[in-house]
Amino acid sequence: MRLVRGLLITDAELAGFLVIGDGHHDEVVMRALLEKFDHERAVLMPQDRPSLGLEGSVRGAAELIGRFGRDVLVVIDRERFDDGRFNRHVREYFMDRKVKVDADDFKHVWARRGSRWGNLYVAIMGREKALEENLAILIREVFRTDVEPTKEGVRDFLRRRGLHVADLIRRAGRAKLRTAFPRHLIRLLEEWSGEEGRMP
Repeated sequence: MRLVRGLLITDAELAGFLVIGDGHHDEVVMRALLEKFDHERAVLMPQDRPSLGLEGSVRGAAELIGRFGRDVLVVIDRERFDDGRFNRHVREYFMDRKVKVDADDFKHVWARRGSRWGNLYVAIMGREKALEENLAILIREVFRTDVEPTKEGVRDFLRRRGLHVADLIRRAGRAKLRTAFPRHLIRLLEEWSGEEGRMP
Protein backbone atom coordinates (compact mmCIF):
# COMPACT_ATOMS: atom_id res chain seq x y z
CA MET A 1 0.00 0.00 0.00
CA ARG A 2 1.07 3.56 -0.39
CA LEU A 3 0.63 6.51 1.94
CA VAL A 4 -0.98 9.49 0.20
CA ARG A 5 -0.95 13.00 1.66
CA GLY A 6 -3.53 15.51 0.53
CA LEU A 7 -4.38 14.01 -2.87
CA LEU A 8 -7.76 12.80 -4.04
CA ILE A 9 -7.95 9.11 -4.79
CA THR A 10 -10.77 6.88 -5.96
CA ASP A 11 -12.95 5.14 -3.42
CA ALA A 12 -11.84 1.73 -4.72
CA GLU A 13 -8.19 2.58 -4.04
CA LEU A 14 -8.81 3.82 -0.49
CA ALA A 15 -8.06 1.27 2.22
CA GLY A 16 -8.56 3.77 5.04
CA PHE A 17 -7.23 6.89 6.70
CA LEU A 18 -4.11 7.34 8.83
CA VAL A 19 -3.79 9.84 11.69
CA ILE A 20 -0.37 10.32 13.30
CA GLY A 21 -0.33 11.33 16.94
CA ASP A 22 3.40 11.91 17.34
CA GLY A 23 5.08 13.44 14.35
CA HIS A 24 7.14 13.04 11.22
CA HIS A 25 9.23 10.02 12.30
CA ASP A 26 6.06 7.96 12.85
CA GLU A 27 4.90 8.97 9.36
CA VAL A 28 8.20 7.76 7.86
CA VAL A 29 7.86 4.40 9.64
CA MET A 30 4.21 3.98 8.62
CA ARG A 31 5.01 4.86 4.99
CA ALA A 32 7.69 2.11 4.98
CA LEU A 33 5.35 -0.40 6.65
CA LEU A 34 2.57 0.31 4.15
CA GLU A 35 4.99 -0.25 1.26
CA LYS A 36 5.41 -3.86 2.45
CA PHE A 37 1.84 -4.53 1.33
CA ASP A 38 -0.20 -4.36 -1.91
CA HIS A 39 0.55 -1.24 -3.97
CA GLU A 40 -2.89 -0.95 -5.57
CA ARG A 41 -4.48 0.33 -2.38
CA ALA A 42 -3.77 3.62 -0.65
CA VAL A 43 -4.01 4.99 2.86
CA LEU A 44 -4.86 8.68 2.97
CA MET A 45 -3.27 10.95 5.57
CA PRO A 46 -5.19 14.23 5.49
CA GLN A 47 -3.74 15.94 8.57
CA ASP A 48 -1.69 19.08 8.09
CA ARG A 49 0.07 19.09 11.47
CA PRO A 50 2.66 16.40 12.15
CA SER A 51 1.68 15.80 15.79
CA LEU A 52 -1.89 15.82 17.06
CA GLY A 53 -1.55 14.11 20.44
CA LEU A 54 -4.19 11.76 21.82
CA GLU A 55 -7.24 14.04 21.89
CA GLY A 56 -6.44 15.64 18.53
CA SER A 57 -6.00 12.20 16.98
CA VAL A 58 -9.34 10.89 18.29
CA ARG A 59 -11.06 14.12 17.24
CA GLY A 60 -9.52 13.90 13.76
CA ALA A 61 -10.55 10.25 13.45
CA ALA A 62 -14.10 11.13 14.51
CA GLU A 63 -14.30 13.86 11.86
CA LEU A 64 -13.11 11.43 9.16
CA ILE A 65 -15.54 8.70 10.20
CA GLY A 66 -18.39 11.22 10.43
CA ARG A 67 -17.65 12.65 7.01
CA PHE A 68 -16.67 9.56 5.04
CA GLY A 69 -17.78 6.51 7.04
CA ARG A 70 -14.36 4.89 6.46
CA ASP A 71 -11.86 3.17 8.72
CA VAL A 72 -9.24 5.25 10.51
CA LEU A 73 -5.93 4.09 11.98
CA VAL A 74 -4.33 6.25 14.65
CA VAL A 75 -0.65 5.65 15.43
CA ILE A 76 0.61 7.06 18.72
CA ASP A 77 3.49 6.49 21.14
CA ARG A 78 2.76 4.80 24.45
CA GLU A 79 4.08 7.80 26.40
CA ARG A 80 1.25 9.92 24.93
CA PHE A 81 -1.49 7.28 25.32
CA ASP A 82 -3.66 6.82 28.39
CA ASP A 83 -6.57 4.32 28.49
CA GLY A 84 -8.77 6.52 30.68
CA ARG A 85 -8.31 9.60 28.50
CA PHE A 86 -8.76 7.54 25.33
CA ASN A 87 -12.08 6.12 26.57
CA ARG A 88 -13.23 9.59 27.62
CA HIS A 89 -12.38 11.07 24.20
CA VAL A 90 -14.13 8.20 22.39
CA ARG A 91 -17.28 8.84 24.47
CA GLU A 92 -16.97 12.58 23.78
CA TYR A 93 -16.48 12.41 20.00
CA PHE A 94 -18.58 9.37 19.05
CA MET A 95 -22.32 8.92 19.61
CA ASP A 96 -22.28 5.11 19.70
CA ARG A 97 -19.39 2.71 20.05
CA LYS A 98 -18.57 -0.93 20.55
CA VAL A 99 -15.13 -2.11 21.64
CA LYS A 100 -13.89 -4.96 19.43
CA VAL A 101 -10.24 -5.24 20.59
CA ASP A 102 -8.83 -3.86 23.83
CA ALA A 103 -5.23 -5.12 23.82
CA ASP A 104 -2.37 -3.39 25.58
CA ASP A 105 -0.87 -2.20 22.27
CA PHE A 106 -3.94 -1.99 20.00
CA LYS A 107 -7.51 -0.72 20.26
CA HIS A 108 -10.37 -1.34 17.83
CA VAL A 109 -13.68 0.45 18.29
CA TRP A 110 -16.67 0.25 15.93
CA ALA A 111 -18.01 3.78 16.28
CA ARG A 112 -20.65 6.17 14.96
CA ARG A 113 -20.26 9.87 14.36
CA GLY A 114 -23.43 11.51 13.00
CA SER A 115 -25.12 9.03 10.68
CA ARG A 116 -21.93 7.20 9.67
CA TRP A 117 -20.13 4.24 11.21
CA GLY A 118 -16.48 3.26 10.88
CA ASN A 119 -13.70 1.34 12.55
CA LEU A 120 -11.36 3.32 14.78
CA TYR A 121 -8.05 1.50 15.19
CA VAL A 122 -5.30 2.72 17.50
CA ALA A 123 -1.79 1.25 17.33
CA ILE A 124 0.17 2.10 20.47
CA MET A 125 3.89 2.13 19.71
CA GLY A 126 6.61 1.23 22.18
CA ARG A 127 6.60 -1.33 24.96
CA GLU A 128 7.23 1.35 27.59
CA LYS A 129 7.69 4.68 25.87
CA ALA A 130 7.89 5.15 22.09
CA LEU A 131 8.26 3.81 18.54
CA GLU A 132 12.06 3.52 18.82
CA GLU A 133 11.52 0.51 21.11
CA ASN A 134 9.70 -1.26 18.25
CA LEU A 135 12.53 -0.34 15.88
CA ALA A 136 15.16 -1.64 18.34
CA ILE A 137 13.29 -4.97 18.46
CA LEU A 138 13.19 -5.06 14.66
CA ILE A 139 16.95 -4.40 14.51
CA ARG A 140 17.46 -7.33 16.90
CA GLU A 141 15.23 -9.54 14.72
CA VAL A 142 16.87 -8.56 11.41
CA PHE A 143 20.52 -8.05 12.44
CA ARG A 144 20.74 -10.08 15.67
CA THR A 145 22.15 -7.01 17.41
CA ASP A 146 20.84 -5.22 20.47
CA VAL A 147 20.69 -1.43 20.31
CA GLU A 148 19.56 1.20 22.78
CA PRO A 149 15.78 1.71 22.22
CA THR A 150 16.14 5.48 21.77
CA LYS A 151 16.10 7.78 18.75
CA GLU A 152 19.86 8.16 19.02
CA GLY A 153 20.52 4.43 19.47
CA VAL A 154 18.41 3.43 16.47
CA ARG A 155 19.63 6.30 14.28
CA ASP A 156 23.31 5.65 15.11
CA PHE A 157 23.02 1.93 14.35
CA LEU A 158 21.31 2.55 11.01
CA ARG A 159 23.72 5.34 10.08
CA ARG A 160 26.76 3.13 10.76
CA ARG A 161 25.32 0.59 8.32
CA GLY A 162 24.38 3.24 5.74
CA LEU A 163 20.66 2.48 6.14
CA HIS A 164 17.46 4.39 6.72
CA VAL A 165 14.49 3.15 8.72
CA ALA A 166 12.69 2.28 5.45
CA ASP A 167 15.62 -0.01 4.52
CA LEU A 168 15.32 -1.79 7.86
CA ILE A 169 11.59 -2.38 7.36
CA ARG A 170 12.12 -3.54 3.75
CA ARG A 171 14.58 -6.19 4.97
CA ALA A 172 12.15 -7.61 7.53
CA GLY A 173 9.67 -10.36 6.74
CA ARG A 174 6.14 -10.33 8.12
CA ALA A 175 7.02 -12.63 11.02
CA LYS A 176 9.72 -10.19 12.17
CA LEU A 177 7.31 -7.26 11.76
CA ARG A 178 4.76 -9.08 13.94
CA THR A 179 7.43 -9.53 16.62
CA ALA A 180 8.48 -5.88 16.59
CA PHE A 181 5.15 -4.08 16.06
CA PRO A 182 1.66 -4.65 17.47
CA ARG A 183 0.51 -7.89 15.79
CA HIS A 184 -3.01 -6.49 15.38
CA LEU A 185 -1.47 -3.60 13.38
CA ILE A 186 0.25 -5.96 10.95
CA ARG A 187 -2.94 -8.01 10.66
CA LEU A 188 -4.91 -4.81 9.90
CA LEU A 189 -2.45 -3.79 7.16
CA GLU A 190 -2.76 -7.25 5.63
CA GLU A 191 -6.54 -6.97 5.76
CA TRP A 192 -6.55 -3.48 4.23
CA SER A 193 -4.30 -4.67 1.40
CA GLY A 194 -6.29 -7.84 0.75
CA GLU A 195 -3.27 -9.96 1.72
CA GLU A 196 -4.67 -11.34 4.98
CA GLY A 197 -3.43 -14.85 5.65
CA ARG A 198 -0.36 -14.58 3.42
CA MET A 199 2.99 -14.48 5.17
CA PRO A 200 5.94 -13.86 2.83
